[in-house]
Amino acid sequence: MKTIMKNITAFFLVLSLTAWLTNAFAVDEQNGRQPVNNTVTHLEEALKALNVNNVGIAEEHMKAARQSVKDILGGSIEVKAQRGSNIITTARKHAKNGDLGAAAAAVKEALELFKSIHSSSETGGRGGLN
Repeated sequence: MKTIMKNITAFFLVLSLTAWLTNAFAVDEQNGRQPVNNTVTHLEEALKALNVNNVGIAEEHMKAARQSVKDILGGSIEVKAQRGSNIITTARKHAKNGDLGAAAAAVKEALELFKSIHSSSETGGRGGLN
């Protein structure tokens, strides 16, 4: 009888641990998507601002996008995020120097990069490098 009770207790312990871990991973994945969404949104707004020659607004969105990048973690996603962050820095430099065409091209490149992270996170991938 004691053996049966120990087995039942162990079974429920494993079951509850599995449920807790599954929930923890689901929360972590959801938290990982939000910074990517924020980055994509800011880059889209920066591109719109650059297209209408509004450098100040574009710089603010590029700065916010770069800040959002800091919240993206994990393996190759982190590498892509760093690469995207460097591209955003280049775009800001181009915008400050008045080269809006180059700034827009850099923002488009960063936008595509972060969209690829976003799409890979939705399909369960880890954002392999291009």
